[in-house]
Amino acid sequence: MEKRLDNNGYIDFPFPTTHNADGSVNPCGIDLTLETDRIEEIAVTRHSANLRRLLEEVNLQDGIFMTLACDWQQTSDAICGFVDVAFRPVLLQHNHNEALQLEHAFYNYLSEQETQHNMAADSLVNYARSVLDWCWSPLRQRQREYEKITIQYYCQQAEDAEWCFDHLRHFLVSWYPLSTHPASP
Repeated sequence: MEKRLDNNGYIDFPFPTTHNADGSVNPCGIDLTLETDRIEEIAVTRHSANLRRLLEEVNLQDGIFMTLACDWQQTSDAICGFVDVAFRPVLLQHNHNEALQLEHAFYNYLSEQETQHNMAADSLVNYARSVLDWCWSPLRQRQREYEKITIQYYCQQAEDAEWCFDHLRHFLVSWYPLSTHPASP
């Protein structure tokens, strides 16, 4: 996973609110682990049931991850955007190397799904690699400096984006917390 050199100044979480050209307000970095009732303020969740479910389940449960920001846009030829995630800052045992191995762990999860559902080897992994781009950048939150992981998606159809959100949710909420993680190189 590559380091994202341009993080647009979004290092200190919660991120500042921004105002869009159309007059709407993007609340940006709401800490949904602390302010669960504010999920309604995140307008992009109205476009995707699975994006909303991802935000709800990752943040509202006692998990190991939290979301920091997300976006959903429809262009003339695609549905695209991003989801920023990080380990919860109270979980000090999760380190830099583990954060950088999340993409690899996600592909391990998809490989297990292929086997479990008798699918061709690498079919899900190759598809995910074609529509998802993982990168990381610095993050400061609650007196801790560590990493945020940005997962960008670019899908031709809305149902493809829904597939991505559903698998990311299952990976972050269920699979990763219960799996044994290989030692980082």
